[in-house]
Formats: sequence, C-alpha cells, structure tokens
Amino acid sequence: MLGVIHQMQRRYSEATEMLLKAKTQFEEIGSQLGAAQCLRSLGDITRVQGRYSEATEILSKAKTQFEEIGSQLEAVQCLRSLGDIHRMQGRYSEATELLSKAKAQFEEIGSQPGVAQCLQKLGDIYQMKGRYSEATEMLSKAKTQFEEIGDHLGAAQCLRSLGDIHRMQGRYSEAAEILSKARNQFEGIGDQLGAAQCLQRLGVIHQMQGKYSEANEMLSKAKPQFEEIDDQVGAAQCLQKLGDICQMQGRYSEATEILSKVKTQFEEIGSQLEAAQCLRSLGDIHRMQGRYSEATELLSKAKTQFEEIGSQPGVAQCLQKLGDIHQMQHRYSEATEMLSKAKAQFEEIGDQLGAAQCLRSLGDIHRMQSRYGEANEILSKVKTQFEEIGSQLEAAQCLRSLGDIHWMQGRYSEAAEILSKAKTQFEEIGFQPGVAQCLQKLGDIHQMQRRYSEATEMLSKAKAQFEEIGDQLGAAQLFAKSWRPPEKNIEKAKML
Repeated sequence: MLGVIHQMQRRYSEATEMLLKAKTQFEEIGSQLGAAQCLRSLGDITRVQGRYSEATEILSKAKTQFEEIGSQLEAVQCLRSLGDIHRMQGRYSEATELLSKAKAQFEEIGSQPGVAQCLQKLGDIYQMKGRYSEATEMLSKAKTQFEEIGDHLGAAQCLRSLGDIHRMQGRYSEAAEILSKARNQFEGIGDQLGAAQCLQRLGVIHQMQGKYSEANEMLSKAKPQFEEIDDQVGAAQCLQKLGDICQMQGRYSEATEILSKVKTQFEEIGSQLEAAQCLRSLGDIHRMQGRYSEATELLSKAKTQFEEIGSQPGVAQCLQKLGDIHQMQHRYSEATEMLSKAKAQFEEIGDQLGAAQCLRSLGDIHRMQSRYGEANEILSKVKTQFEEIGSQLEAAQCLRSLGDIHWMQGRYSEAAEILSKAKTQFEEIGFQPGVAQCLQKLGDIHQMQRRYSEATEMLSKAKAQFEEIGDQLGAAQLFAKSWRPPEKNIEKAKML
C-alpha cells in the first residue's frame, strides 16, 4: 500500500492521510482485515512519533479486531508493538513481560521472524538497562536466527546494536569496527536508512572520544543521507548531535541556536521524546553557564514533558541534572535528596549505568564538603560498579576524582600517581577531554610544589589539547591560570 510506503519513508503526515482513506474504503466494502491492518499501521506511526498513549489505544483496538477476525499473527504483532511502546517509555519490566508473551505466541504459531524480532527487542531492553552481557547474548541469538531464515536486514540491525553495546561500554575501537561492518551490510542490501544510522553512530563515537572535528564531519555527512530518503527524524537527530558538540566545546550560543531549531523540527514532526531531549539539553547549557534559575526552569519543564510521555529514563535524567545544579550551588542537602531520588528511579527501571552515575555525583558531594573518607569509599565502590558494567570511560572519571581527593588533601605524590593512571586510561579509550583535564591537574600539582617549569610545560600541553578539541572554556581557564600568581593558587588549594 502507498500509505505503508510513506510510513517506511517516515513521511508520517502523508502516510496517515493515505491510511485513514484506505481504512475508510476497507470499512465501506466490509473488509475487516484490511481496516484492522490500516489501524495497526496508524498505531505504529503514532508509536514512532513518541505519541505513546495514542499509539497504545490504537494498537490495543487493532489487536482486539485481529483476535475477533481470528488473525493470530496480526494480533501478536500488535502485542509486540505494545511491548515496544513500554520499552521506548523506559518501562522495562512491562515491556519484557509483553515481549516475552509475544515471543511465546510467535513460537506457538511457528513464526521464526516474530521470535527473532522479540529476541532483538528484549536484547535492546537489556542494553538500555546497562546489562550488557545479557544484551550481547540475546542479540547474538537473534542475529543467528535472522541469518538462518535469510533475513539480512534483521541480522544487520542486531550487529548494529552489538556495536552500540561496545560504544556504551566505552570500547570505541571495537564499536567502530562492528558499526563499520554493519554499515557495509546495510549498503550491500540497499538499506540506506540502516547505513545512515551506522554513520550517525560512528559520528557519536568520535563525539564521545572528544574528537569533535571528526564527529562533526561524520554527522554532517549522515544528515543529507537521511534527507535523501526523506527521514526527517534521522536528519533532525544528526542536527541534535551537532548541537551537543557545540555545547561540549563551550560554544553555547551556537549550541542554543541549533538545539532550539531542532526542537521545533521534532515538534513539527510530532516526535515528542526527542523534543523533550532538546529541551533538557538547552537546560543543561544554562547549567554549564552558571545560569541556574533558567536551567532549573527548563529542566523542570523537560521533566514534566517526559512524565507526560511516560519516559521514565528522561524523568530520572532531569532529576539527575537538577541535583547537579544544587551541587554546583553548594546546596548539598537538596542535591543529595534529588540525586538519591534519581538513583532510585534508575534502579527501578534497571538502569545500572544511570544509578552508578548518581552514586558518583553523591561521592563528589562528599569530596566537595571535604569529607574525604566518605568520598573515597563511595567513588572506589562506584568505580568497581562501572568496571563491572564495562563502562571504561566512567571508571576512568572516578579514578580522576580519586586523584582529586589526594590533591585536595595535599598528598601530591599519590595524586600524581592516580591522575597519571587515569590519563593513561583516557588515552587508551581515546577520550581527549579526559586527557586534557588530567594534564591540567598534574600541572596544578607541579605548581603547588613550586616546580614551575614542569607546571608550565604540563599546563601548556593541556591548553593545546583543549584548543585542539575546541573546548574554549577549558582553554580560557588555563589561559587565566597562567597569569595568576602561584601564591594565590596555593591559598585557593588550602581553602578547598
């Protein structure tokens, strides 16, 4: 059907118009099956647009109609879509229950594609919960099943998800290799969308490594590819990531302009989830600029939108950011309360990574309050958690914070040893901002020890790295530091 073609091309307004017209025609000629199929497609459109309550209502209605007709396969496909809605909302327990039920029904019917698709979705849930070993096992199993039935597209999608797991674990070289392989497979079967998505993810890997020029180049290349196939969502997501890069580089006015523009695009497309994510990023820009009242207002608004959509991860992330604002304002009791609440929400949905990040922030609060024993205990504990999850980047960041604790206590040799180790880990991961930050701290240690030539060398090297990745704020701070008399730095360290 033409309506389904428009749907697959993500031309949702044209698809909706055509499917509604077709549904009416099927109803007029008494074709219940055709009308129900149109209804299911309309439900899937509202689902991908992030209109989850409407999608649930439509798909539940379509499922009932298929059951009345006696079309078991179509009814189970609706059940799978309903499970996917819960997954996209971060309601992982409900999603797992529905998808497991759908998988069992597909097995009874004998639908291997349906079983493989459910395995794929269940693997994605484990991935989003930070349970990477289970996710890898399930996605590998799904990939094998897709290969057995000759579904090259499904197999390539699983490979892409496996690449994403490596990316989220901070194993960037492995992730890049797998995603490049998946991209070649998508190109081989003529799937432009899958190929563009892989290119987009490869750009994100460069972004996470602090290689902003490469990331910018790759995302700028992916964006027109999405536009060629009329995928408005994919093109807008690339623009969103380009805005995030500007934010990470401290180019806040450009970031605000891009993210405001893309937020409007998502709203026009009807993608409520991505629009709320842009609002959250805009709030984060205000936070990083020290404009805490504006940041709180935007993040609270984003939190409300995530609550309306039913995105539990989005709500928890906003709570986490609001807690960080209280922390930066030295309102430690409020920060602790909010971060603890966010941590509990992450744990509720099974997001181990989010929960561990909140725990790290709680450790940092103890550090900022000069409660070094508690800070050391929490950060050492959470570092182990990140290592168990497989998040190398977060583990290295904990190590850097532990080095900071020694530095703030005036234990410079221990601090230098830990920070040097953290620097090596950042270099192995390929995370340039982390390397620059460690160089900065090591330079500070030399300065505190009145070893000014070594300090100048290290701080100049850090400044050059900040400039290389386009971090204007980091470079400016080092420039200011180079003009500050050493005695003032020593007094500042004593006050800390």
